[in-house]
Amino acid sequence: MKKKVIAGLLLSSCVLGAAMPAFAQDGTEADLQKNYSGQNSVEIEVNGTLGADNKDPNATIPEGDDNWINVTVPTKTIFYNTAADPVIKSPDYKITNNSGRPVSVSLEKFENDATNISLPLPSSYSLNLLVEGGDGVIPSIATSDTSTDFTTATHLIDLANKDGRMKLADEKDTSSNVATFRYTGTATATTQVQPKYTMTLKFTTVTNWN
Repeated sequence: MKKKVIAGLLLSSCVLGAAMPAFAQDGTEADLQKNYSGQNSVEIEVNGTLGADNKDPNATIPEGDDNWINVTVPTKTIFYNTAADPVIKSPDYKITNNSGRPVSVSLEKFENDATNISLPLPSSYSLNLLVEGGDGVIPSIATSDTSTDFTTATHLIDLANKDGRMKLADEKDTSSNVATFRYTGTATATTQVQPKYTMTLKFTTVTNWN
């Protein structure tokens, strides 16, 4: 049975040099266990947190819980080229991790809008996603073939927590909690067309913080 313990009990046990199993700060799976034999009642301390702040690295939220997710992302993005230049360009966009825990970012879906079916997309059209400092270019997230949506769960980058730490003991690196992405690719377009997509990013908290 999962049991809650206080930090004072752990500290006392360490001072006494007792061999203790690993325990989680959030009071879950790896918590300290103690065997009681010949007793018909046991007192268990219960410590609650109301209004836990997921920006606080010491918040008592279970490791790996989605409540650690706290990110800032753009709600709309664009890409473009011109009839004179087939190279696809876009502004730089940022994903910022505001959480007290590191976060892993993946591309879950890149879906065609229904209106794309009727568009005369160039046969040479290939759109890529570039994530700086991450896993590089994700090629052909969209092409002229609109019959099948691009659907995947492709890892893009791991972002440090809001203080720039991947682990509690790491030195701060204030830039490592931000990812920059843009669109690249090529398309030879003689007339203007405007395809639309919905990109879904998936966020997962990185465990092994301690």
